[in-house]
Amino acid sequence: MKNGIQFLCLLVGIWACSKSNNDSAISPDGVDGPKNAIALLNDEDWYGRGTASKVVAISGDTCRINRFNVYISNELPYPKGARKAAPYNCIGPCDQTQYLSFEKVPLAIGKYDAVRLTSCTPAPITGVSYGLIIGGDVVFTAYRAQGANSGWIEVTRADTVANVIEGKFELTLTSQEAKTVQFRNGSFTLPLQK
Repeated sequence: MKNGIQFLCLLVGIWACSKSNNDSAISPDGVDGPKNAIALLNDEDWYGRGTASKVVAISGDTCRINRFNVYISNELPYPKGARKAAPYNCIGPCDQTQYLSFEKVPLAIGKYDAVRLTSCTPAPITGVSYGLIIGGDVVFTAYRAQGANSGWIEVTRADTVANVIEGKFELTLTSQEAKTVQFRNGSFTLPLQK
């Protein structure tokens, strides 16, 4: 009996000390919440406020028909070694420090490769990108989808009546200096603007 209780205590202790590496400690706040997009960025909690907007359709351009863009930004601290203050003469939303964007995502339920989104944009630095910004709009470090293992975005709800987009994402993005960032277990519930 004594051995059974000790074994049970050992199991409970191991279970209590274990940490799941699959789940973020935060969850999306809903379409109008301040944290309507979340993920693990390099295994640390990351969140932001985002919106989705329909791409203006142009006849004959399949990359612009029935598509939307996502833009998520936040005011989280910069990673170590990055610039920490906006210029003293900053005008506008000076507190934004990071952004994540997806361009020309199909407005339909499905899973889409990040590199294919890049092939549907006019410049190779767009498609899927993440960056650190100063002064609300100046990008000083940018990461983008490169190569076959860059990840995906999955649209799980595309409601054009309620104007809500929901989905998930997993990304590995690379900078010009060949540094990488990894987003895992990403999810979002965003308002869809027309």
